[in-house]
Amino acid sequence: MAVLDVESRFEEKIRQAGLMPFFSASESHFLDLEGDLFVEIVASDGAKLSEFRRIAEEVKAENPSVSAVVRAHWEVKKVGDAAQARNFETGSPWFGELYPVTLESGSDTKEIWVEVTTLASKALRQRGFDTEAIKRVVRDFVGQRVKIGGSSYWDPIRFPRLEISGDTAEYIVSKRSAKQ
Repeated sequence: MAVLDVESRFEEKIRQAGLMPFFSASESHFLDLEGDLFVEIVASDGAKLSEFRRIAEEVKAENPSVSAVVRAHWEVKKVGDAAQARNFETGSPWFGELYPVTLESGSDTKEIWVEVTTLASKALRQRGFDTEAIKRVVRDFVGQRVKIGGSSYWDPIRFPRLEISGDTAEYIVSKRSAKQ
Protein backbone atom coordinates (compact mmCIF):
# COMPACT_ATOMS: atom_id res chain seq x y z
CA MET A 1 0.00 0.00 0.00
CA ALA A 2 1.45 3.39 -1.01
CA VAL A 3 1.63 6.29 1.40
CA LEU A 4 -1.07 8.18 -0.53
CA ASP A 5 -3.36 5.15 -0.23
CA VAL A 6 -2.78 5.01 3.52
CA GLU A 7 -3.45 8.75 3.84
CA SER A 8 -6.69 8.35 1.85
CA ARG A 9 -7.70 5.38 4.01
CA PHE A 10 -7.14 7.33 7.23
CA GLU A 11 -9.03 10.35 5.96
CA GLU A 12 -11.92 8.17 4.78
CA LYS A 13 -12.22 6.47 8.19
CA ILE A 14 -11.87 9.81 10.01
CA ARG A 15 -14.61 11.30 7.83
CA GLN A 16 -16.89 8.27 8.37
CA ALA A 17 -16.42 8.58 12.15
CA GLY A 18 -17.39 12.26 12.03
CA LEU A 19 -13.97 13.31 13.31
CA MET A 20 -12.87 15.65 10.48
CA PRO A 21 -13.54 18.77 12.60
CA PHE A 22 -11.06 17.37 15.14
CA PHE A 23 -8.39 16.24 12.63
CA SER A 24 -5.43 18.61 12.33
CA ALA A 25 -4.35 17.90 8.75
CA SER A 26 -1.64 20.59 8.85
CA GLU A 27 0.12 18.89 11.77
CA SER A 28 -0.45 15.28 10.71
CA HIS A 29 2.11 13.45 8.58
CA PHE A 30 2.12 10.46 6.24
CA LEU A 31 5.64 9.34 5.36
CA ASP A 32 7.15 6.53 3.32
CA LEU A 33 10.37 5.47 5.03
CA GLU A 34 11.86 3.07 2.49
CA GLY A 35 8.82 0.81 2.43
CA ASP A 36 7.77 1.30 6.02
CA LEU A 37 4.97 3.82 6.43
CA PHE A 38 4.97 6.24 9.35
CA VAL A 39 1.74 8.06 10.17
CA GLU A 40 1.33 10.81 12.73
CA ILE A 41 -2.28 11.75 13.40
CA VAL A 42 -2.84 14.93 15.38
CA ALA A 43 -6.22 15.57 16.99
CA SER A 44 -7.27 19.12 17.83
CA ASP A 45 -9.29 17.78 20.77
CA GLY A 46 -7.63 15.49 23.31
CA ALA A 47 -11.04 14.11 24.28
CA LYS A 48 -11.18 12.40 20.86
CA LEU A 49 -7.85 10.57 21.11
CA SER A 50 -9.37 7.17 21.83
CA GLU A 51 -11.48 7.40 18.66
CA PHE A 52 -8.45 8.37 16.57
CA ARG A 53 -6.43 5.54 18.14
CA ARG A 54 -9.17 3.06 17.21
CA ILE A 55 -8.98 4.21 13.59
CA ALA A 56 -5.18 3.92 13.62
CA GLU A 57 -5.44 0.34 14.91
CA GLU A 58 -7.93 -0.53 12.16
CA VAL A 59 -5.65 0.85 9.43
CA LYS A 60 -2.59 -0.86 10.95
CA ALA A 61 -4.47 -4.18 10.97
CA GLU A 62 -5.08 -3.76 7.23
CA ASN A 63 -1.43 -2.91 6.55
CA PRO A 64 1.26 -4.17 8.98
CA SER A 65 3.93 -1.89 7.45
CA VAL A 66 2.13 1.12 8.99
CA SER A 67 3.54 2.53 12.19
CA ALA A 68 1.26 5.16 13.72
CA VAL A 69 1.47 7.81 16.42
CA VAL A 70 -1.74 9.48 17.56
CA ARG A 71 -1.39 12.60 19.66
CA ALA A 72 -3.30 15.72 20.60
CA HIS A 73 -2.48 19.32 19.82
CA TRP A 74 -2.00 20.92 23.24
CA GLU A 75 -1.81 24.62 24.12
CA VAL A 76 -0.42 26.05 27.36
CA LYS A 77 -3.27 27.91 29.04
CA LYS A 78 -1.82 28.77 32.43
CA VAL A 79 1.34 28.53 34.48
CA GLY A 80 0.60 28.69 38.20
CA ASP A 81 2.73 29.80 41.11
CA ALA A 82 5.63 27.67 42.20
CA ALA A 83 5.35 25.23 45.08
CA GLN A 84 7.98 23.25 46.95
CA ALA A 85 9.05 20.30 44.83
CA ARG A 86 8.07 16.94 46.27
CA ASN A 87 8.78 13.35 45.43
CA PHE A 88 5.54 12.13 43.81
CA GLU A 89 5.95 8.65 45.25
CA THR A 90 6.83 9.46 48.85
CA GLY A 91 5.63 13.04 49.23
CA SER A 92 8.90 14.07 50.83
CA PRO A 93 10.31 17.53 50.03
CA TRP A 94 12.74 17.81 47.15
CA PHE A 95 15.13 20.56 46.16
CA GLY A 96 13.62 22.81 43.51
CA GLU A 97 10.27 24.31 42.65
CA LEU A 98 7.22 22.79 40.97
CA TYR A 99 5.14 24.88 38.62
CA PRO A 100 1.63 23.67 37.78
CA VAL A 101 0.84 24.07 34.09
CA THR A 102 -2.62 23.75 32.58
CA LEU A 103 -2.76 22.40 29.04
CA GLU A 104 -5.81 22.49 26.80
CA SER A 105 -6.68 20.48 23.70
CA GLY A 106 -10.18 21.29 22.47
CA SER A 107 -12.55 20.31 25.27
CA ASP A 108 -9.85 18.40 27.18
CA THR A 109 -7.61 19.89 29.87
CA LYS A 110 -4.63 18.38 31.62
CA GLU A 111 -2.54 19.63 34.51
CA ILE A 112 1.14 18.80 34.40
CA TRP A 113 4.05 19.81 36.61
CA VAL A 114 7.37 21.35 35.63
CA GLU A 115 10.17 21.03 38.13
CA VAL A 116 12.71 23.84 38.00
CA THR A 117 15.69 22.36 39.81
CA THR A 118 17.66 24.36 42.35
CA LEU A 119 20.57 24.73 39.90
CA ALA A 120 18.18 25.89 37.16
CA SER A 121 16.55 28.42 39.46
CA LYS A 122 19.96 29.70 40.53
CA ALA A 123 21.13 30.06 36.90
CA LEU A 124 17.97 31.93 35.94
CA ARG A 125 17.94 34.26 38.95
CA GLN A 126 21.65 35.09 38.56
CA ARG A 127 20.82 36.35 35.06
CA GLY A 128 18.00 38.59 36.30
CA PHE A 129 15.01 36.30 35.82
CA ASP A 130 12.37 37.10 38.44
CA THR A 131 9.37 34.91 39.26
CA GLU A 132 7.30 36.12 36.29
CA ALA A 133 10.23 35.65 33.89
CA ILE A 134 10.72 32.09 35.17
CA LYS A 135 7.02 31.41 34.60
CA ARG A 136 7.48 32.62 30.99
CA VAL A 137 10.43 30.23 30.66
CA VAL A 138 8.24 27.38 31.95
CA ARG A 139 5.44 28.36 29.51
CA ASP A 140 7.85 28.48 26.54
CA PHE A 141 9.58 25.23 27.57
CA VAL A 142 6.28 23.33 27.75
CA GLY A 143 5.02 25.03 24.59
CA GLN A 144 8.05 23.77 22.68
CA ARG A 145 7.69 20.25 24.05
CA VAL A 146 4.05 19.91 23.00
CA LYS A 147 4.84 21.10 19.45
CA ILE A 148 7.40 18.40 18.76
CA GLY A 149 5.85 15.43 17.02
CA GLY A 150 7.14 12.20 15.59
CA SER A 151 7.77 8.89 17.24
CA SER A 152 9.54 10.40 20.25
CA TYR A 153 6.93 13.04 21.07
CA TRP A 154 6.23 13.99 24.69
CA ASP A 155 2.82 12.75 25.83
CA PRO A 156 1.56 14.86 28.76
CA ILE A 157 -1.12 12.26 29.53
CA ARG A 158 1.39 9.46 30.12
CA PHE A 159 4.22 11.67 31.45
CA PRO A 160 2.71 14.63 33.32
CA ARG A 161 6.00 15.92 34.65
CA LEU A 162 8.89 17.76 33.00
CA GLU A 163 12.14 19.10 34.40
CA ILE A 164 14.18 22.18 33.67
CA SER A 165 17.66 21.21 34.82
CA GLY A 166 20.64 23.46 35.41
CA ASP A 167 22.03 22.65 31.95
CA THR A 168 18.69 23.40 30.32
CA ALA A 169 18.45 26.71 32.17
CA GLU A 170 22.00 27.67 31.07
CA TYR A 171 20.99 26.97 27.47
CA ILE A 172 17.81 29.03 27.84
CA VAL A 173 19.62 32.04 29.31
CA SER A 174 22.23 31.87 26.56
CA LYS A 175 19.42 32.29 24.01
CA ARG A 176 17.36 35.06 25.61
CA SER A 177 17.22 37.81 28.17
CA ALA A 178 14.99 37.98 31.24
CA LYS A 179 12.88 40.68 29.57
CA GLN A 180 11.65 38.35 26.80
